[in-house]
Amino acid sequence: MSPLTNHARAAGLILILSSTSRVLAAPGEPPPAVPGVALSHHHSSAPPLLPGLPTSDPNGDPVALPTEGEDRIDATFGRGVRFLSAERDFQLQFRGRLQPRFLTELAASGDRSVSEFVIRRARLAFLGRFQDSWELYLQLGFSHEDNEPDYYNPIRDATLTYGVLRDAMIRVGQGKVPFDRQRTNSSSALQFADRSIVMTELTLDRDVGVQVFSENLGGWGGILGYNVGLFSGDGRNRLATNSGLLVALRIWTSPFGEFDANVESDLSRGRTLRLAWGFAAAKNFDTVRPKSTTGETYEASSFDYTHLTTDLHLKWRGFSWLSEALYRRADTDSETHLVDGAPLTEFSRSAWGFFTQAGYLWTEHFETAARYGELFPIGQTDPALLHERELGSAINYYLSGHNLKITVDYFFVTRGDDWDGTHQARVQTQLYF
Repeated sequence: MSPLTNHARAAGLILILSSTSRVLAAPGEPPPAVPGVALSHHHSSAPPLLPGLPTSDPNGDPVALPTEGEDRIDATFGRGVRFLSAERDFQLQFRGRLQPRFLTELAASGDRSVSEFVIRRARLAFLGRFQDSWELYLQLGFSHEDNEPDYYNPIRDATLTYGVLRDAMIRVGQGKVPFDRQRTNSSSALQFADRSIVMTELTLDRDVGVQVFSENLGGWGGILGYNVGLFSGDGRNRLATNSGLLVALRIWTSPFGEFDANVESDLSRGRTLRLAWGFAAAKNFDTVRPKSTTGETYEASSFDYTHLTTDLHLKWRGFSWLSEALYRRADTDSETHLVDGAPLTEFSRSAWGFFTQAGYLWTEHFETAARYGELFPIGQTDPALLHERELGSAINYYLSGHNLKITVDYFFVTRGDDWDGTHQARVQTQLYF
């Protein structure tokens, strides 16, 4: 058979495969790629870097898709340093964040005061996306506040995500448990210097496990999403000492369409109403930590915790409103064990609470906000867990959005029957390159 005949047959086979692929393609979608056949520009509408991957990283920060061009290194404030391939099938991003803070506290009675400078957060984050469907994310925290008092380990997030299926993406590794919104949102995008005291007590922190999720279930433009996960239940950077596991489910809807619900302020000052509502439930079996996934490990006890939460987030023309209610209940209030021949009683921590906060962006740079929160112990729980209230306000000055901002906030916090309470003021700067 002559070489000319072989070339003719090969060309014919390629044309047949190309035609078949166009028949099999769904309406409105480009045909599947055929080896050796380049699609025309008319059909090349989506970037090779899979658009089905999440629009934000596992910490809640947005991820910018690369643009066409040659292999290059791109350094942009607010996006970090990025290494991009010409084919847009590989992206490696490096970002750093620093939050210096001045804190002063004064008891209303005047008998106690604290003033200090601290580095609230010092983070480095690495994000890699490759082969159209894989994402690798690593975040390290180096400040004292970034680590637990009984165990130093800088690893906060270490996850691998497979995003080939829009409705069932898979993520494995250590990261945030999908529970309440304020916790799953990045601490870089808060309206105050820190999260609510209610969320701090009742949230579920980072853990190691696997989750299946979607940010655009059904392809309806981000109107509906979900997360379902199975975790070790012991928190981040811990080796399990029992057989208990944590199961979590979160569903949410944005009925008016997708928006930046993972950012507390309405920096875009959009003219349309944007709203997100979420609900989550979790069960942590046989945990050895008093706050389910955080707190110093019990010496001899373990408890089963049931967690529930619901949240509402609204934005409109510079106005933003976020409210959450959270609930945590243990299967029993306490356990007593013999330790070194002496009885030891250890308490669980059951409580519920809520907070609500609202802010208004007066100009592109200037925002004011207010928050109220309250925490209620349940049953004969840990005597150290008291009824708490917080009432505060904040001023934000955005030099470059959340990437470069100054936050000043004030809170009056009461605990138990002490209505005298504590005055707390914080001044915090954030640099996020």
